[in-house]
Amino acid sequence: HSSSLNSTRPPPPSSNFSGRAGHCDCDKRITTFARRVAPSTSSIIASSLQYENIMISILRVAVCLLVLCSHANAFDDDEEKLVTCGSAIKMTHVDTGGKYYLHSANAQMGSGSGQQVVTMVEDRSAVGGLWLVREGHGEPQCKPAEPIPCGRRIRLTHLETSVNLHSHLVKSPLSNQQEVSGFGSDGEGDSGDSWIVACTNKNDKYWKRNEKVRLQHGDTSKYLGASDQAKYTQQNCGSRCPILNQLETFGRTHEDNMSLFKVELGVHLSK
Repeated sequence: HSSSLNSTRPPPPSSNFSGRAGHCDCDKRITTFARRVAPSTSSIIASSLQYENIMISILRVAVCLLVLCSHANAFDDDEEKLVTCGSAIKMTHVDTGGKYYLHSANAQMGSGSGQQVVTMVEDRSAVGGLWLVREGHGEPQCKPAEPIPCGRRIRLTHLETSVNLHSHLVKSPLSNQQEVSGFGSDGEGDSGDSWIVACTNKNDKYWKRNEKVRLQHGDTSKYLGASDQAKYTQQNCGSRCPILNQLETFGRTHEDNMSLFKVELGVHLSK
């Protein structure tokens, strides 16, 4: 029942994010490390930017810890599955069967804004699919492990390159909708980096993992979207295309199946 389109630094080894909890204590080590470092550093650093850089470093360490545990799982079966501030998440696209993940890499678009490329890839283990959950641009700083309320403005900072998920009034290259890119430096950009968490279950108070959600762009009200009708091929991208067979991400006017995502994988902080 999909709607149609309207013109509408080498990575670390991949980790198995799908194992069962209990094979190792990576989750406890990650959470304990984050809790120990964040409060102590926040009392001595001079700016929120330094604090955010420390949090990004913490999440990078967390990924390394997961690599050490071949069956590590960031989920605790006994806790409520909430998306929390400071977590590193992977977002999968619902309408294409949950096999494509929001992804970025240190490469620039060949058209449009020329900013860092953001696509959907089929590789669920790619480290380039991890995004750090933070407060929106100019919003009060959220606390590590604090649940994200529905309706909250957030930023998603790409863990590998420290740019933010971004959109603006530039046409996307394939579907001619609104371009979605990676923007900023060291996690700092502008208001175009803010997205509103639009929970699909109106009874939910907080953003939940494994439940459908939309991200609505704060500046333009477009919804983050993707479609297998907008795929990079040799015909539209060339034989040496670095994003061959990946899907275009775009900002979409319509609140439909193309704009539905889920958080299924990640390194989740909990209280």
